[in-house]
Amino acid sequence: MDKPVGSQYISSIPLFFIIGRPRSGTTLLRILFEAHPHVLIPPESPFIISLYKCYGKVTFWDELTIKEFCDDLFKQRYFDKWLIEKDRLYQSLLEAKGENTFQNMVRKVCLTYQSVFDKKEIFLIGDKNPAYSLFIHRIHKLFPEAKIIHITRDYRDNYLSLIKVNFEVPIVPLVIYRWKFALYRMWKLKKRNPELIYSIKYEDLAAEPERRFHDLCHFLGIDYDPSVMSFYQKKSEVEKVYAGSEEIRQVHQSLFNPITTGRMNLWQTEMSPRDIRIADLVAGKSAEKAGYKRKYPSFHLGLYLWILPTLIYAFVMYRLILMGDYLPYRMRNNLNQTLGIFLKVYWKFNKRKVKPL
Repeated sequence: MDKPVGSQYISSIPLFFIIGRPRSGTTLLRILFEAHPHVLIPPESPFIISLYKCYGKVTFWDELTIKEFCDDLFKQRYFDKWLIEKDRLYQSLLEAKGENTFQNMVRKVCLTYQSVFDKKEIFLIGDKNPAYSLFIHRIHKLFPEAKIIHITRDYRDNYLSLIKVNFEVPIVPLVIYRWKFALYRMWKLKKRNPELIYSIKYEDLAAEPERRFHDLCHFLGIDYDPSVMSFYQKKSEVEKVYAGSEEIRQVHQSLFNPITTGRMNLWQTEMSPRDIRIADLVAGKSAEKAGYKRKYPSFHLGLYLWILPTLIYAFVMYRLILMGDYLPYRMRNNLNQTLGIFLKVYWKFNKRKVKPL
């Protein structure tokens, strides 16, 4: 990586994005690309969406602006997982001061990240952020030439995985609505830019990791490196680096193991028939369009009327989130969590009054 640090070099490194719902295989894809000697892809932190409002139109970066930018970076969600010293990042960003773009500064931030994997010359910079599923059109506007890998997972397994790590409130129609809404956002963008987006199912990646990852490398224009499939050999080193992070151990405790299909179709035994029916009802025909078969494809009017308040909440909430694109990310997130608590209480109260199907 002994290359010049000027804006011309920085802007010449393509950026790509990994998009998908949380617990859909986005982190697995990130680790595979992170194991590639010519790809750098830091842990997730949705700072692009959070900070573009303040810095997106900055064209001249003096020391004060860079300091403020650096300070704001360390306030972003998950950025502390990058394990970057603040002074080191600041000094690195100073190398790009002067005339520059927000996009180039994003690349510079990513290039400062130190991977646990051995790296050669960096040909690609990646950004994996499930949070960008809602704001993928904004990402595309900021980086119109960036390629996007969109990964999906069976909505029922996705629900189970989310509630096991307490990522979202365990409300079936709400979680499935989010799965469906994010899917529509990506389909809309893909219809306009089919050459920029590669869609892959988590189930296919788990079943044929080498072949599927080879196809992804071809899509991004880099050579496939078979060494990436030995990524799990870095497990002890990663555990040592994140020894003090209980969150990392709980959420990704099985990540640095060989890829298997053991986490597929768990919904068939771990979800109740009622919850499966609700999930299939909310997913609707989008399930088959995404490549998943519904167990209960018929419409159930009574059940639909019962979950309708949740669906209305989800519809309104997501429109408010998109309308609130100009609010700080943390404020949007807190608003969503607060309203989610009220919905959780509503769900528990009403669930007691409804007999099983």
